[in-house]
Amino acid sequence: MIGIDLLFNPRSIAVVGASDDLSRIGGLPIRFLHHHGYSGKIFPVNPKYKEIAGLPCFSTLTAIPEPVDLALIGIPRQLVLEAFQQCAQKRIPFVILFSAGYAEMGEAGRREQEELRRFAQQAGIRVVGPNCIGIINTHGRVATSFTSGLELESLIPGAIGLITQSGGIGNSIFTRAYDRSIGLSCFISSGNELDLEVADFLEYFVQDEKTRSIALLLEDLKDPQKFILAAEKAFQKGKPIVALKVGRSEKGREAAASHTGAMSGPDAIYEALFKQKSISRVMDIDDLLEVAHLFARYELPAGDRVAVLSTSGGSGALLADLASDYQLRLPIPSVPTREKLHDLIPAVASITNPMDITTQFMNDPEAFSSYLTAFAKDDNFDVLIINFTVSTLDRTLRVAERIAAISPHLPKPLVVCWPVGNMARPAFQCLEQAGVPLFFHPARCLSAVGHFTRYAIRQKMPV
Repeated sequence: MIGIDLLFNPRSIAVVGASDDLSRIGGLPIRFLHHHGYSGKIFPVNPKYKEIAGLPCFSTLTAIPEPVDLALIGIPRQLVLEAFQQCAQKRIPFVILFSAGYAEMGEAGRREQEELRRFAQQAGIRVVGPNCIGIINTHGRVATSFTSGLELESLIPGAIGLITQSGGIGNSIFTRAYDRSIGLSCFISSGNELDLEVADFLEYFVQDEKTRSIALLLEDLKDPQKFILAAEKAFQKGKPIVALKVGRSEKGREAAASHTGAMSGPDAIYEALFKQKSISRVMDIDDLLEVAHLFARYELPAGDRVAVLSTSGGSGALLADLASDYQLRLPIPSVPTREKLHDLIPAVASITNPMDITTQFMNDPEAFSSYLTAFAKDDNFDVLIINFTVSTLDRTLRVAERIAAISPHLPKPLVVCWPVGNMARPAFQCLEQAGVPLFFHPARCLSAVGHFTRYAIRQKMPV
């Protein structure tokens, strides 16, 4: 079996079932490849046309006079086997099969999917799908997908590798990431996993230098042992895996089976597997994105000692409670830190942890920076959390700009929790564009930091 790097970086792509209507499934990949700057060759394939989007259109795959690395197939199911036969004749190594109607449709669909699998295996063709929405390699500008998320203005290259067995939820995560200025290294919709499966893509991300953390949206595992081996390699390489497993309930498992033909086992098995292999399990798509972003943004912390600075004493108390819930420690600041900041504290505050910095610091970004830097340099802390309760437009933006400027120079990971309304949206955007992990819900913030620190501690344990 050949490696799969060429799947993510194809030099040439054929679009089988290409359409001159660039809003249809046969036209969207051509439009998105052009729009996002793909530099390779594109070969539309459809006997109905001579030209599509300024490109020569070929009647069959075998009529293309040049080598093809990847075929995108989005045609009616009854025509797919013939297209695969042409791929075999043309010696095309990779196929992304958009077409649906296979294992998710019951026993007859499973038999047809198995027939296709056997043919592909004998022909040496590696397949993504069926029933998937494709792959997006942001760094290579390879948008081999028809997902509506690609209507965005530009891709945001990043460090999170996202693998999703659900195309719809995957598109939700992709677009939410864009809205938060969180970049992905690659987006992979694996669909029914006729051939290539989650474990194969995990292996790819373990070796991919542009990927720092891996986010999974799982319905089931085709080969649990293969997944375990890939997860172990990821842990050895220090690439955290964050997983959202759907189908926890009986009704959820039924829904997964009707969607991709997934035959998901009891949730307790997955829970035990995730714990054993140091996979951070989350329960919502926002958590999946935010925890993966925290891992991708920073080197691992030294431990689980957290400093909390808050503009509200009540919020500080809430975060302290949540820190306890997620097994995070809140040590007091060191004597040198207290001495450095003695003359800066407001009359109504004291230097402790959580530290109530009061709202008056919103009027003085320089003084606020002194606090932030002192706590970040304190050897008693491993992670720094700032909690804001202020929403005034101009002041929040000034403080956000200051945080964005100094955060790259801090020696500790910095997380911002800002649970206020959209009046402060410019400040949010400032932090997001600077790559500062931003949370809008205290519980989600502390949960994410808990995942972050627990993984770091496990990495330091003897093998």
